[in-house]
Amino acid sequence: MDNTTDYLRTLADVYREPEPVSCVYVDMSVDTADPPQVERARSHSAVDALRRAGAPDADIEAVVEALTEAESVPSPVTVLSVVRGGEPLLTEVIRSTPADAESVSFGRVPDLSPAVKHALTAFSYLVVETAREGGRVTLFQVGKAAPETSQYVEGRTDSLHKPKRGTGSRNEHTQDHVEEIWKQTQSEVATTIDHLVRRHRPRLLVVAGDIRARQLLADELSHEAKAILVVEPTDTEPEGASDERLTERIDAEIERIVRADEEAITDLINLHEGRGDNLAELTVGGVVHALASAQVDALLIDDARLADRELLALDDAPWVASTPEDALTARILGKVPARSALLRAALLTDARVYFTREAGLDDHPLTLPGEAAVAALLRWQTGPAVPAAS
Repeated sequence: MDNTTDYLRTLADVYREPEPVSCVYVDMSVDTADPPQVERARSHSAVDALRRAGAPDADIEAVVEALTEAESVPSPVTVLSVVRGGEPLLTEVIRSTPADAESVSFGRVPDLSPAVKHALTAFSYLVVETAREGGRVTLFQVGKAAPETSQYVEGRTDSLHKPKRGTGSRNEHTQDHVEEIWKQTQSEVATTIDHLVRRHRPRLLVVAGDIRARQLLADELSHEAKAILVVEPTDTEPEGASDERLTERIDAEIERIVRADEEAITDLINLHEGRGDNLAELTVGGVVHALASAQVDALLIDDARLADRELLALDDAPWVASTPEDALTARILGKVPARSALLRAALLTDARVYFTREAGLDDHPLTLPGEAAVAALLRWQTGPAVPAAS
């Protein structure tokens, strides 16, 4: 099970219990020119808003602890804290700018959309900086400042100098010996990588370092590791070498993976909508019905188009309804913004959730067909397929 799946199930557990929760999502980033009290002022503002919302003192104390922790983290940094009865259910100090509007709330149906948006990039990745004498293997999670784990794999240190030029048999023997040592070293590095790939299921493996070491390492990797391998032609080992290019490459590859996930969903929605095979639903009512039946495999939400819509949140299955009559035997928790109601029902029925995105600097918008405010890929058909037009 990957980190994202674990994280989303944690969010589902938050939604499953109907007792009120305190939820704070704030940007704690500061510019270097800002005075120290700026962070404190933001923290106090969030706490005051939470108190006005009716949160108990125990919740507020837990939130203050999370906000205080963020004050020592370099910018950009965003804090997400979800607390119930004074117990932190979810505390995230995220090394990025906010992915959603800042919010502070206390109630039975919190809006965990910001958490889901960050979860879309909450996967693990490996960075390897290798050289002839060994390699540094580091496991990261997107958005986290500190690595999950990091270890240096050291190979044999004898005869690691480059062989001298020449054609004599002695020099050829030395060259073969040195090459064999390099290969053994990279095999040990590869063994460490393969173990981490099997255990943590990272979605990206970036290898940088000495060119020959990179080549030998790539040959020794398992099929699973090679499937996520990206080689960055940057040697970070020499003294004074900058890792800026490596950092830029890692960021670009993470962005590529996220965009590929999003494009796969929109492509499938458009495909099934075009076929008329009833495996895609593009109306709010239809999506509510599909969620109530645990029929939704993936949900795509347009925040702006859903902004003024409200739905009923329920304390048990079917979890969401358009009218009181659709609640069946479940108790109505209240009328809430449609985004929150749909997201909650999706997480509670193990559906994947995505959000639309306007075109930015990368010019990669994620949009819904026509004027749809929400779309869903279904696990099974809603009825007979619509015949294709002749």
